[in-house]
Amino acid sequence: MDGKNTNSEEGGSGSPLEEIIGIDEIIHSPSRLAIMMFLLPRLKATFGAIQEALDFTPGNLSAHLNKLENNGLVEVHKAFHDTKLITIIYLTEKGREKLQEYARFFVEVLEKMLEDE
Repeated sequence: MDGKNTNSEEGGSGSPLEEIIGIDEIIHSPSRLAIMMFLLPRLKATFGAIQEALDFTPGNLSAHLNKLENNGLVEVHKAFHDTKLITIIYLTEKGREKLQEYARFFVEVLEKMLEDE
């Protein structure tokens, strides 16, 4: 994966455990992973729906959404519904692809680990 940690990139294809060290930390964060998993079957949700489902504080959710948005994994849009401003979060195509890549990565690592037994 194209994480920020470069340990596995320096030596080419490392051991499965070395590959885990180089994982994409943006998605790997439990909170951000939960947000993306929540959005996956829906593709979009309101800020309030995500906050309620994951029991995040508004500030915590905003911080995680900012990181996801800055990496192109979600889009955050504000819109008026009647007279109330609501925030709608969309899972981007890149976000969907990165989540699928993340899942494939773990399947591959597990298969490699089991082959080595």
